[in-house]
Amino acid sequence: MLQSSHRLRRPADVERVRREGHSWRHPLVILLVHANSLDTSRFAFIASRRVGKAVRRNRARRLLRESVRLHLNEIQPGWDCVLIARSALPQASYAEVETAVLQLLARAKLLITPQGETSL
Repeated sequence: MLQSSHRLRRPADVERVRREGHSWRHPLVILLVHANSLDTSRFAFIASRRVGKAVRRNRARRLLRESVRLHLNEIQPGWDCVLIARSALPQASYAEVETAVLQLLARAKLLITPQGETSL
């Protein structure tokens, strides 16, 4: 489970990220990002009815939540992020979802690169 300090809870905060944030797209997920003034990054996970019925939407959110949780220490603090599941996400494996999330975070320049390592 993602700690409450890393969750974007208020609908007004999610709406602010959707309205003012920058977006990056992948066939499985969309990432919206907006800076915050906190010491942590916060995340919200959205799966609309377009993704499927309740079981498929819950699976999509679980996959996204777990892929972020395991890489929290690699994500820069100070950002509000909204991950929106696309219709192909529930059929994808965990490895595919994790790769998609990491690619989007890298494209948004939110991943911390270890010192001495250069990015391509």
